[in-house]
Amino acid sequence: MDISLTMIITIIVFGFIAAFIDAVVGGGGLISTPALLAIGLPPSVALGTNKLASSFGSLTSTIKFIRSGKVDLYVVAKLFGFVFLASACGAYIATMVPSQILKPLIIIALSSVFIFTLLKKDWGNTRTFTQFTFKKALLFAALFILIGFYDGFVGGGTG
Repeated sequence: MDISLTMIITIIVFGFIAAFIDAVVGGGGLISTPALLAIGLPPSVALGTNKLASSFGSLTSTIKFIRSGKVDLYVVAKLFGFVFLASACGAYIATMVPSQILKPLIIIALSSVFIFTLLKKDWGNTRTFTQFTFKKALLFAALFILIGFYDGFVGGGTG
């Protein structure tokens, strides 16, 4: 793959736009991943490149939330291994899927998350959680594992 000046400029421009949007409202991967695909990177390389960049933002956010006391470390300790394994499985499967199948899957997944994000602007602003039951704990655990898998497989829009 030959890298042209136009490709470099395109990636820099979309990288700054994605980083700005990610810093302000989140979801920068919804911009950077399609941009990386548009310049011709193989889907697994585009996903890996985006994941490396987003990991720094996620690490910074995680540290900030832990310091603010908004993270229940007990719950994190119980779920971390499962979510990590699900994410690793998602990433592994993404490398096994042929590019001609993976690219449309990425576009569909990112488009779906983008549309959901636009339609649910107030999602998470109001607290509706009342009581933590065993049934809710299992539901949350399953949801976090699915999100972990999606994050490993595609990654955009998981925050």
